[in-house]
Amino acid sequence: MLPQLAETTDDALKMAIPEETESAGHAVSSESSEKPVEVEEIRTAQAPAGKVHTRKAAPEKQEEPNSLLLDPYEFDHCTITIVYTRVGDQQASVSVHNHKDDPIVKTFPLVEVPLPLEIACVIEKLLEIWPDGKVSATMVLLPREGEAGRRMAVSIRTGGDTPIVLAGAASEFPLPPPITALLDELKELLPTRAMQKLEKDAKEKSKTPSKAAPAKLTSSASTKPTPDKVDGKTQMTLF
Repeated sequence: MLPQLAETTDDALKMAIPEETESAGHAVSSESSEKPVEVEEIRTAQAPAGKVHTRKAAPEKQEEPNSLLLDPYEFDHCTITIVYTRVGDQQASVSVHNHKDDPIVKTFPLVEVPLPLEIACVIEKLLEIWPDGKVSATMVLLPREGEAGRRMAVSIRTGGDTPIVLAGAASEFPLPPPITALLDELKELLPTRAMQKLEKDAKEKSKTPSKAAPAKLTSSASTKPTPDKVDGKTQMTLF
């Protein structure tokens, strides 16, 4: 009889395939049957360049410095202004002041308050051009710097015309005794004026109204009522 070739071939194939390959095939088939895991993509949208809002830091409140420290009420270290004005042909008005305080004003005969030669020559020249004009000379004693002597700046003008300016050491512009006496009087008043300045600044600060804190905004949204439990059931109360 002829051998059964089909059955023999099948048995040979089964013997040739190892068990591990068969189990691996089942594992692959089972994994392929599962659905792929979906990964959600997170996108961060950047705001347009023109719509970027930055919060500005609130400026820190700085205390105002003491005015006496900025421009001290010391005769040699603060600006002293002298204004000389011709009044008619026989008199001159002289005022001296420091800072923005009230000036000390006095009127003298012209012969008693002769000005330094450089200033007097300019005044006479302006009076020749404008005989009826009001000529004045503003002499400013600048604060002393270190050990150097004080300097003076002089502005001479008539009406609203452009002033003629002179400058140099104060010693180059010697002042007559009546004007130096006014400067000595002002020097003695400086300590009293300093105290008046402090009191004035304190009063102005006390009159300044303080900014009231903004009231807290109350929410206009109505709050939800608390549910009441009745026999294990929730019952809402309507208003």
